[in-house]
Amino acid sequence: MEHKLWDNPYAMAMAMEEHSNDYDLYLPFHHEEEDPEEEEEELGAMKEMMFKIASMQPVDIDPATIRKPRRRNVRISDDPQSVAARHRRERISEKIRILQRLVPGGTKMDTASMLDEAIRYVKFLKRQIRILQGGGGGDAPAPPPPYLFGAAAGHD
Repeated sequence: MEHKLWDNPYAMAMAMEEHSNDYDLYLPFHHEEEDPEEEEEELGAMKEMMFKIASMQPVDIDPATIRKPRRRNVRISDDPQSVAARHRRERISEKIRILQRLVPGGTKMDTASMLDEAIRYVKFLKRQIRILQGGGGGDAPAPPPPYLFGAAAGHD
């Protein structure tokens, strides 16, 4: 029985380690200098698929269910300006925690990354709404045939 290098992951890894400069011989579909636009496109397609899956998940955004971080025993100022600023920061933190739960993968990201992802997710959801309303964009898939919704069977 003939053994090919790519049939054995361990042998392949060892060969790649030995010949790290000429690994294209062992990975025929890998291109050392991939087009950045192509990578961006693939990443976008992957995110869109992740967004589609996430948009079908149930969402629980009740603020009461979101755990607040525990505060250290620090003296809290009674100054009205400090109190107002603290309440404002607490409200912002609560809204960020809610948004983290709404954005796919948001709880595993830092705040800035999560906000970037939230923007992309909202844009994705807006596109989905346009598609479902029949006013899809140029690259949007055609809406499903009416018979899928019972129109052909006379169930309008």
